[in-house]
Amino acid sequence: MSMMTPTRTTLTGTTVLMACACGAGSSSAKLLQMGGMNVTSRVTHSLFLTIGAVLVVAGLRKILPQAFYLSLAAFAVLAVAATLTPPSVMSVSRMPWHGVQILGAFLYFVFAALLVRAFWLAFPSANPRASATALAGTAVATGCSCCMVTGATAGLIVTAGGSTELFQAHSTVYLTGLAIMAFGLVSLARVRPLPWLAAGALVTLYGGNLLKLAGDWMVGDVNMRFIPGYMMYLIGAGLVVKAFAVAYEPARSFDEQSIADAAAQPA
Repeated sequence: MSMMTPTRTTLTGTTVLMACACGAGSSSAKLLQMGGMNVTSRVTHSLFLTIGAVLVVAGLRKILPQAFYLSLAAFAVLAVAATLTPPSVMSVSRMPWHGVQILGAFLYFVFAALLVRAFWLAFPSANPRASATALAGTAVATGCSCCMVTGATAGLIVTAGGSTELFQAHSTVYLTGLAIMAFGLVSLARVRPLPWLAAGALVTLYGGNLLKLAGDWMVGDVNMRFIPGYMMYLIGAGLVVKAFAVAYEPARSFDEQSIADAAAQPA
C-alpha cells in the first residue's frame, strides 16, 4: 500500500507552500543564469509554489470534490496575486505599496480564505470553530515577511503606517499566525500539538543561523548554502503541519466515534 495517502499528499503540499522559498528562488535563478538560461527569480519561486499547489490539489481531489474545486479557485487567485504583488516588491525599499500592489496583497487573503475553507471541509473535526481558528493561523503563517500571505500581511501593515522594523525586519506576523494556530490546536487536542509547533517555529526562525556557522559555500556569485537553508524552512514548516496532524487525529476520531454512537442509538 502506498505511503502517500491523499491526506499525506495534501499536507506535504501544504508544507511546501508554507516554507519560505524567496532565497531558494533567487539563488536557483542565479545558478540557472550562470548556466546560460534567461530565468528570473519570479519564475523559480513560482515553480516551488507550483509543486506545493499540485500536491494539495491532487490530495484534495481524492478526499472531497468540493474541497478540490475550492483549491483550484484558490490557486487561480494566488496566480493573479503573485503577478500583481510578487515577492520582489515585499521589501522595505519597495514600500509603501500603491494601486495594483495593494489589490494583489488583498488577493492573497482571498486565496487563503478559499484554501482554509477547502481544508475545513476536507478535514472535519468535532470542534469546527477550533479547526477554523487553527487553519486561519496556519494561513497567516504561510510564507515569510517577503512572500505569500505572511508577506502580504506585513506589507499592508507597513503601507498603512506600521513599523518596518517590527513587521518586516522581525517575524511578528509569522509568530502571530502561529499563536492563532496554537489557540485553535489547544482547543482541539490540549497541549499535545504544541511541542511540534514550537519546534517548527524554532527551526524556521533559527535553523538558517546555525548554517551560517559553516561559512559561505560560494559557486560564482551564488552561496550554495541556500540549499540546506531551504531544507531548514521545509523542516520547520513540516513540523508546524505535523502539529496540525497531531491535533486533528484525536479530534477526528472523537467525531467519527460520536457519529457511530449516534447511529447505534435506537430511533
